[in-house]
Amino acid sequence: MKKVFLFILLAGLLTSANAQQVRFKWKATRVLMDSTLNAPEEPRVKAIIDFYKPEMDRLMQQKVGESVREMRSGRPESLLSNFAVDAILEYSREISEKEVDFSLTNFGGIRSVLPEGDVRRYDIFSIFPFENYLVILDLRGSSVKKLFNTLAKRVEALSWNVKLEIKGRELKSASIDGKEIDDTKIYRVATIDFLLEGGDDMTALSEALSVEQTGVLIRDAIFAKIEKITKSGEKIDHTLNKRVIIED
Repeated sequence: MKKVFLFILLAGLLTSANAQQVRFKWKATRVLMDSTLNAPEEPRVKAIIDFYKPEMDRLMQQKVGESVREMRSGRPESLLSNFAVDAILEYSREISEKEVDFSLTNFGGIRSVLPEGDVRRYDIFSIFPFENYLVILDLRGSSVKKLFNTLAKRVEALSWNVKLEIKGRELKSASIDGKEIDDTKIYRVATIDFLLEGGDDMTALSEALSVEQTGVLIRDAIFAKIEKITKSGEKIDHTLNKRVIIED
């Protein structure tokens, strides 16, 4: 009898709630992010920060390379995004036992500008602040086509050997290393775990047949590329190659 009463009561409450129009009011204000937010300081927290800050500042201010020019990120391709995604492809090919066909990352994960001249460790952390890990996955050609159709509507950074032609937010043509996509072929794709998990609507990546977890942060792949450039006595630079063409 109690169970019946509770069921009737719950049903009545739900009906009553659905019948009423719920109204919300909200108010927004701007909050200036300055030193006043630190007051009053917590002594124990301040002591911890003061202990680690000098060494952290020293590490972050270390010069890791030198750039020929300022490099920014932007769609459909840019110097910085091309540099990053090509570095991912190169690094993936070096560490993987199997050939990696192409690489992909998102513009949203590139958060700052690579400066002209000296490049500090801090600059790379500012550009790639997220803990995104590099993954290499096996993707059937039919899923690659699905991926590229998604990218026709929302372009993301693709490695130098991919060519997309887009018209009216629809995919007109796509190729990898100058060849059309083979529906039955298994392609090896280097990307970040954020996209693998469906970030930025990359649902086609969830169709991966297998995934290799490298345990390497995208930031560390970039550091490895810069270190290689610096050791060779060269400066950081990159090019645009019309890897994504958008027609009106």
